[in-house]
Formats: sequence, C-alpha cells, structure tokens
Amino acid sequence: MEQILGLYINLYATLALLIVLAILAVKKDFYSFSGKLFRQLIVLNIILLLAEGIAFAVDSVDTSASYFWNYWLNVLLFILSPLICAYFGAYIDFKLFHSFERFKSKVFYWIPFALGVIFIIINFFKPILFKLSSDNVYTRGVFFYVIAIIIFSYFGYFLLSTIKERKNIDRSVFWGLTLLVTFPLMGGAIQALNYGSMSMYSMMALGIFSAYISIETINSSKDYLTKLFTRSKAVDFIDNLITKKSDFAVVMIDIDNFKDINDEFGHSIGDLVLFDFGKLLLKVFEDDTLVSRFGGDEFVVICKTCSEELLMTAKQRLKDELVNYNKQFKVEFSYGYSFYKKTSSSSKSEILVEADHNMYKDKAINKNYKRRESDR
Repeated sequence: MEQILGLYINLYATLALLIVLAILAVKKDFYSFSGKLFRQLIVLNIILLLAEGIAFAVDSVDTSASYFWNYWLNVLLFILSPLICAYFGAYIDFKLFHSFERFKSKVFYWIPFALGVIFIIINFFKPILFKLSSDNVYTRGVFFYVIAIIIFSYFGYFLLSTIKERKNIDRSVFWGLTLLVTFPLMGGAIQALNYGSMSMYSMMALGIFSAYISIETINSSKDYLTKLFTRSKAVDFIDNLITKKSDFAVVMIDIDNFKDINDEFGHSIGDLVLFDFGKLLLKVFEDDTLVSRFGGDEFVVICKTCSEELLMTAKQRLKDELVNYNKQFKVEFSYGYSFYKKTSSSSKSEILVEADHNMYKDKAINKNYKRRESDR
C-alpha cells in the first residue's frame, strides 16, 4: 500500500512540474541564466521521480526484464541525485549573488556528482551503494548513507547561505530559496530513516513548485530595480479599492532634478538613488499602504487609512530621512495627493490625475516655475 501511495505522489508531483515547465515554455522564460538553471532543475526532478517510481514498481518482481530495469534505474538515481544537488547549489548561488563568474568558479558544487559517478563505477564490481538479490529485491549498501550525508550537508549549506544573505535579497526570493531547500531536506530525512518510503523527490518537487510561486510569480509583481510594486500592481489595487467602495488616498511623489544626478554621478548612482528612495518610502509609509514605482523617478503610494494630517506628517518624515541621506548628492522631491471617498463618483484616472496635478503644483513651488499647460 505504501509503495502504491508513493507512486501516486510521484505521479502527481511529475504532473505539477510538467505544468510549471509548460507555463515557462508559454512565457518563453528561458533567456536568463537562472531561468535555464531552473528549467534544468525541473527536468532532472521529473526524471528522478519517474525513475524512482518505475524502480519501486518493478522491485521484487522476479523477471529478467524487471531485474534489468530495477538495476539500471537505480544506477541512474545514484548518478542524478548528486547532479541535481549541484544544480540546486548553482541556482541558489546565482539567485543570491547574480554573478556568472562566481558560478563558474564554484567547482565545490559538483563534488557530490563526481563522487556519485566514482561510487557507482565501483558498485559495478562491489555493491557499496546498492545490490539486487537473485529474485530482484533491492537493498541499500553502506555507501548509500555516505552519499545521503554528503547531499544533506550540501543542502544544509545552501540553506545557511540563503539565511546569511537574507538582508541582501528580496523577501520573496529569500522565502522561495528557503522552501526550495527545506522541503528536500525534510523529504530526504524521511526517506533515509524510513526504508521503503518515497518522499525525497516528491518533496524536492514541492520545493521547486514553492520557489516558482515565490520567486517567479510573486516577485514578478515587483519592480526589478527598486523592489517596490509595479505600476500595474498599484493600478490593480486602486481598482480593487474602488470596487469595494473603500476610502483611500493616492500620493504621487517625484524626485526633483533626477536627470542632474544621472548626468553628474552616472546611471549606476542614479539607480542606487531610486532604490534607496524606495526603501525610505517603505520606512515612512508603513501600515495599510502599497508603495510602487510608477515609472522613471516617479512613485505612487496608495494608503487605505491616511488622513491629510498623516500624509503631511509622512512628507515631513521623508524630508527628515533625506537630511541624513544627502551627504554626497542632493535629493529633493515633489509631493501631491488626492482622496477617494466611498461616496465619490471619481474614476481611477481622475484620482491619479488629481494627485499628479497636486504633485506638479508642489514641484512648481519647489522649482519656482509654472506647470506646462499640456500637463494639466
């Protein structure tokens, strides 16, 4: 019964991974290096799930064909298990550090695969990893636990590396990588301690599926540079609040003379200013708010429980934070807002235009010029 249940779980895990693979194919999300590694992770996991399932199905079936498949599928499992471990390390490393040169120098990740190949070659002559009896019954060898300990140690290292870098990566990426590693650790421990169970590769699939949701799906609603929500996410949030007849405020914020920062210090510093400014917005606008990059050097904040007094307090807090920040270059901003009441008949466009218009009125005061007629 346990073997049948394990076969079903492997089958469902395979179908789930095939769906993710199909989605990636439709999105054509194979152009980035990490995207290619992720696709290869999925393919390897599918092969392992199918190989394990078939090997369990033919185990103890006393025919020459069953013996053949049982033996060679277990050979494949002992080769590919350390290999997928290396791919986990490569993918996690690249997501943490975004360095192709670093990836190429990490020979360390491929050591388990090299050992697995060496051990399986020895196993042809002396069964140190596994053996089959004359009636096709699989039993583990002593070196099975050596490979298992090495793989567990590597996954533990991947988990610790992710935790160590948690402050330097996006929260959704952190949780995605953490789940990516934690589920295989749990499944591997169960399978190593409970002889005859099938949990490692299905839990590995669950980790990959969780990572896809956290990193590739949730993270896609974030702006790549600032890690704030995207413009489309902000617009969707406004639509939702209007549909629910909720009171809210929209704040438009624009960095003044941002082009001068780019021209004087370069675009890399300009990108850093946008990122840091976004972090300050998250610090100033805390509860019941959505902060997004609206485009270029313009940001929008949607606040569900803000009064005019709170919005003006937030503006002053942002100015105070910039006093500490402005040591190398001067960052100033223009600030405007509008309110939507549940009894209002204003449309989404009208609310955004009003906030934008008020922001430009503030910019006119800051820079002492009149707004263009075409911008009204």
